[in-house]
Amino acid sequence: MITKKGVAGFTILLALCVIVFGAYVRLTDAGLGCPDWPGCYGFATVPETAEDYLSVEQNFPGEIVEEGKAWREMIHRYIASLLGLLILLLFLKDLFSYRNNKGSPKDLKLSGVLLGLVIFQGLLGMWTVTLKVHPLVVTAHLIGGLTTLSLLFFYYRNLDKRPEKMTSAPKAMFVGLVILSAQIILGGWTSTNYAALGCPDLPLCYGEVWPSNMDFDEGFLKWQKVGVNYEGGQLSASGRTAIHYLHRLGAILVLLALGWLSLRYLKHSSQQIQRASKIMLITLLAQLGVGIIMVWFGIPLFLATAHNAFAALLLLSFINLLYTVKLRQI
Repeated sequence: MITKKGVAGFTILLALCVIVFGAYVRLTDAGLGCPDWPGCYGFATVPETAEDYLSVEQNFPGEIVEEGKAWREMIHRYIASLLGLLILLLFLKDLFSYRNNKGSPKDLKLSGVLLGLVIFQGLLGMWTVTLKVHPLVVTAHLIGGLTTLSLLFFYYRNLDKRPEKMTSAPKAMFVGLVILSAQIILGGWTSTNYAALGCPDLPLCYGEVWPSNMDFDEGFLKWQKVGVNYEGGQLSASGRTAIHYLHRLGAILVLLALGWLSLRYLKHSSQQIQRASKIMLITLLAQLGVGIIMVWFGIPLFLATAHNAFAALLLLSFINLLYTVKLRQI
């Protein structure tokens, strides 16, 4: 029998797939594999026949169909559409149960927020294409995806109807969440501005502790015009170095903050909290290791994709620890 919790669990996995595959699409420069939205050159799938290509020549003059990139982009859209459909089904289930006095108003609120968020994600996906992968839009799209994943996980955990009460978590947990969230946003900004190799060496950057060629104004304050094709990036090397180096400093801060929290809760009397803390510590170290190896080997595709995946898993593991710390059985 398919249960709501089972559907919610599958939806979490699907949301993770959307995030990771979206990173793969971005890293392979396939974000504009289809220059229109929601279709691809006016079709529901990638153009295949001679008639399809004739239509492309007429309606998209000057465009060259790259089938590999187009299929990657469309597969990502298909998976994201399925995710939206499942969230809609969860919302309708909660709405029907609530109207029949069988559902929880909290579940309905959460699924309603998720539905609104996934609709906005669809708009961001459209703007990603129409605004030619503008860094602000793509970064916002990444943030929206991770927020959707996080809320889905909270929704899933909230479906446990055991007698329980929530207690206040230490402020250090929320400080850690802010630090982690800021680092993930900074990582998105690094990726969307193609600054992953802003520092080609490690642990130094161009052989310096504090690189002399950094331009923080260009990297973070300069407005990037709408209408320009940002595939490949438009910033100078100095702007990209500034972004990358700040992301490195953020990684050190995350390691210190989350490492301290993990070690702190490893000694907790609750086995559930200990287990959640171990999971977060393992994920944190894995993410750090992938980031270091990725720079050493010149950002290979599979490691760059894994870096995005572990960022999502680290966020989930932190939320899991936070939820477990706040949860107290009666």
